[in-house]
Amino acid sequence: MKAFYRTWDGYVRVTGEDRHDWLDRQSTNNVRALTRTRAVRTVLTSPTGRILDVLTVLDEGEALGLVPLPGYVNRTLHYLRGRIFFMDKVKVTDATSEVGLCLCEGPQVEMVAGPLGVERLPALDEVLQVEMEGAPVRAVGTSGVGGDACLLVVPREHMAAVEERLQGAGILPIDETTYEALRVEAGIPGPGRELTTTYTPLEVGLEDLIAEGKCYPGQEVIARQITYDKVVRRLVKLRLDAAVEPGAEVVANGKPVGVVTSAAVSPREGPLALAVLRRPYFEKGTRVAVRFADATVGGVVV
Repeated sequence: MKAFYRTWDGYVRVTGEDRHDWLDRQSTNNVRALTRTRAVRTVLTSPTGRILDVLTVLDEGEALGLVPLPGYVNRTLHYLRGRIFFMDKVKVTDATSEVGLCLCEGPQVEMVAGPLGVERLPALDEVLQVEMEGAPVRAVGTSGVGGDACLLVVPREHMAAVEERLQGAGILPIDETTYEALRVEAGIPGPGRELTTTYTPLEVGLEDLIAEGKCYPGQEVIARQITYDKVVRRLVKLRLDAAVEPGAEVVANGKPVGVVTSAAVSPREGPLALAVLRRPYFEKGTRVAVRFADATVGGVVV
């Protein structure tokens, strides 16, 4: 599979003169670094430092556009609205009906440059303003299962035409089962699996989305994990000799040491899983067991 795409619904718009400072206080990364040509990926965290959502933030000029994880838009809207206090000059609205999302990925994702009419795809977090089928489209550099990826932010009424152009270039939609196998194979944490309130960003490999020296919900918890080496469990990739299911207990030396969070059978690598294991069992090469399957830790996911 050379290149493919996925679509999902969910777009939030934040307006008001306090929008930058307000969103900066809600999440882990430096939202003030946002420009019209640079996106910011950031994590919404609970007071205990757990993951609520992972957002891609775009500067729309008079507003901020937020791309939540697939399936997270309603809960994120509810959460963000609950974080607006009487002194905050901010409004949070659901713009899902206005904006479509299309994430292009794959080992040959550079194929997308042709339909976009550009010589190169945007670098990580870079935003390019392009035109597709007469529509203004924002192309955002991000990461995906094949390495680099490109998120297209499209006016909703032009989504069908954009998909048609991609398919005409041989970039096809992917089914969920195939995508999950590729995601697990690539060791990428997923919504509803690893990107949940069970874990902190540091435990599932989101260190790059945490800025130092800023305040946000759960900042004290995450700062202690960093300062005092308190990240005592980590997301790893497991190679197995038999297929397993998410939720299965991982055992070492007869003791439970973690849990399988995602599982798939890769056509190239066979049975695989992602699991969160406690120290020291997340070290590469550690032998563990998952029910009736033997497994080897392939290393921490970063």
